[in-house]
Amino acid sequence: MKIFLTLLLNVLFFSSLCLADNSLTLPAGRFRARIKPIYSPKITTQYNNETLEESLVSKFAVGVDIPTAQALSKELAYLMQTSNPPVNYLGQFKPDLQVSTLILGTALEYGVTEKLTAGLIVPVAMAATKFKLDFEKSQEALSSPNPQIRYIDVVHKVEAIAQSKGYTEFSDWAGIGLGDAELGVKYHALNTAQWSFAIKSGLRIPTGRVDDPDNLTDIGFGDGQWDVGTTFLLDYKPLSDLLLNLEARFTIQLPDKEKLRVPGIGELFTDKKDELSRNLGDHIQAALTAQYNLFKLFNLNLSYNFLTKGLDSFQSDKAGMNVSGLGLKTSQLKHSINFGTGFSTLPWFLDGKFKLPMDVGLNLELPFLGKNVLKATSFNLEYKFYF
Repeated sequence: MKIFLTLLLNVLFFSSLCLADNSLTLPAGRFRARIKPIYSPKITTQYNNETLEESLVSKFAVGVDIPTAQALSKELAYLMQTSNPPVNYLGQFKPDLQVSTLILGTALEYGVTEKLTAGLIVPVAMAATKFKLDFEKSQEALSSPNPQIRYIDVVHKVEAIAQSKGYTEFSDWAGIGLGDAELGVKYHALNTAQWSFAIKSGLRIPTGRVDDPDNLTDIGFGDGQWDVGTTFLLDYKPLSDLLLNLEARFTIQLPDKEKLRVPGIGELFTDKKDELSRNLGDHIQAALTAQYNLFKLFNLNLSYNFLTKGLDSFQSDKAGMNVSGLGLKTSQLKHSINFGTGFSTLPWFLDGKFKLPMDVGLNLELPFLGKNVLKATSFNLEYKFYF
């Protein structure tokens, strides 16, 4: 679950931070500072590998029959088998996980020339998880004449099993730290009355904290490896107040190594760890945006966003490691719409009526279809200051 949840959140962070740009570059010698808080409250569900919505912790909503008990604890399985009569079904786990995130995207850009802009993105991530694990006993267990079965605290026993294998206790978690930074340049290659085209290229730096494999409820703010990417930006103005923008981003995730737990088939908790060679799947992101200006100062915008990611692969030098299981269900797909409004003081600044050139935007993103991604509604408020 931990690798899966971390990858889900990385998609949420960077699809929100990196899209929604146009082809324009800054004037030579000018700076632009950008601040973009992105808030996603109460994330509880995800799209699974079949594009169906399910709980974030559906993997742990398992029923405990004798084979499942055997995988958890031989002592528990023995107790179920030797009760008189035997208890074939003890009950079902009822896990609940709620995630809230706030990403503060900060960026500084500089116009190197009229056609070339350099920039640095440094996100600060804040996240919290609320985790609860209950167990609903079966009628068979509740009516068992064996008091050890009737009164057993299954949650406490499972927590003890997990801790015996090196996991931390099950609890809520909160953290704050840097996400993965980005460094890049944008080149404005074409500019006509109706068409404008630019190319961005950059590097993502692993500055964010990675997931702790011993903590089932924490969140990594980065994936621990370097990425390289290129973005193509095409603008078209069919009318003076209407801008259509197509943005396509290709990201290659470079191979690296990370220490991970490697559970066997059907194993919920494992003490098997290894420094694995891994190659995370590459990303393709795209957005089609329409922006209409009102009274020069205001705008309305609507965009369709798309993301796809390939499967991850893992390798281990140790025999008997189920590394192929880590790569299952790691391909991703996301469709969402994003709409909002903006305000700019640039027309006032150019007319000499206002001293501070700035843009402000408020947007809402709603996912409507996905595969192995969070179903997370997010709000963002973006500020852009020019100096």
